[in-house]
Amino acid sequence: GGNSSGGNSGNSNGNGNSGNNGKSGSNHGKGAGHVNAKTGDKVEVTGNKVTVRHPDGITEKLENGRFSMKDALGRTIIDRQATPADVSRLKAL
Repeated sequence: GGNSSGGNSGNSNGNGNSGNNGKSGSNHGKGAGHVNAKTGDKVEVTGNKVTVRHPDGITEKLENGRFSMKDALGRTIIDRQATPADVSRLKAL
């Protein structure tokens, strides 16, 4: 059950998340969280919010239909309407 919906489209932070441990994007649990052993990404799911912290300090967040990315110093790099590709990519981590 891989995730074949666009992968890492438009995300140039060097974390090639291929072979996503068989997760099929169905991680809808409340308060769930884990660390992806392959990439070191820390993933937290709280209600309808998904937060991913990459080992290089970059943070990606999906909340209320918005996608945001911040650098290691907390400065906003991207803040826009979330796309289906954003949702599936973060859920695959």
